[in-house]
Amino acid sequence: MENPTQLNKDILSKEQSITDLSSTDSIPFHSLNPLPFAHGEAATPPERKRTEAKSNSAVEIYREIIKDNIEYDHLIQNCKIDKDRLDEIVDLMLETVCTARKTIRIAGDDYPAELVKSKFLKLNSSHIEFVLDCMRENTTKVRNIKQYLKAVLFNAPSTIDSYYTALVNHDLYGGE
Repeated sequence: MENPTQLNKDILSKEQSITDLSSTDSIPFHSLNPLPFAHGEAATPPERKRTEAKSNSAVEIYREIIKDNIEYDHLIQNCKIDKDRLDEIVDLMLETVCTARKTIRIAGDDYPAELVKSKFLKLNSSHIEFVLDCMRENTTKVRNIKQYLKAVLFNAPSTIDSYYTALVNHDLYGGE
């Protein structure tokens, strides 16, 4: 078992490389898993306490990485952005990034967890504003808001340009 100091150093050293990566295949998320015990493995009480402490510190490190990536402090200054919605998005991103699952379901399809985590860790403030715009514009009933948000966050980098191009075209040439 790694010692807690080494785990924190490993996570902190990966912070810069995670935010700078442009390829989703190169992040070794298995080394970033905050839980050192495999599913079904028991930990003795002292190990369990150390695991919980490591896990909590890793979660807080990821929370800070996510907030830095999305420029959280800047976003909450924007009067059009609801802080509670923003906090929900950060919590959902954090929950997704810290999951121990091998796959994550997005819009009915199972994706490798590493891919989803990588995409979530690459989101920036523009993507979050886009997600909030999508939420504001949506008039259909969303039955599972958590899954809807995961899907919009996951697809944000791929769809943001087309979304805003369509809005501009609508405003310039389209209609009401």
